[in-house]
Amino acid sequence: MFRLKKQRNIREGRKRIAQKVKKRLALLITFLSAIVLVLTFEAGRAWWPRWLVEYSIVLRGVILFTVVMLILLSPVIVEASSNPRTLSGPGNIPGLGGSS
Repeated sequence: MFRLKKQRNIREGRKRIAQKVKKRLALLITFLSAIVLVLTFEAGRAWWPRWLVEYSIVLRGVILFTVVMLILLSPVIVEASSNPRTLSGPGNIPGLGGSS
């Protein structure tokens, strides 16, 4: 009985972690997309610094690339954060489970 409750708590904890990571990724992607939209439609260009005007196309490309990579890698990021794997220490063979 205690074992089932412990496993359920572990699963619920992993779900909560996955939900938090998904929300943070969504916020980050939304924030970066808003920056891309501002750079694309040149909103408030009169107040931009000179370097931002000169490099707006390059900056937009880098941010768009980052957004696409975040979208494509989001399942891996969520899985890695909610289900971390322990690394084997020195002298341990991962496939055998014991020390040599």
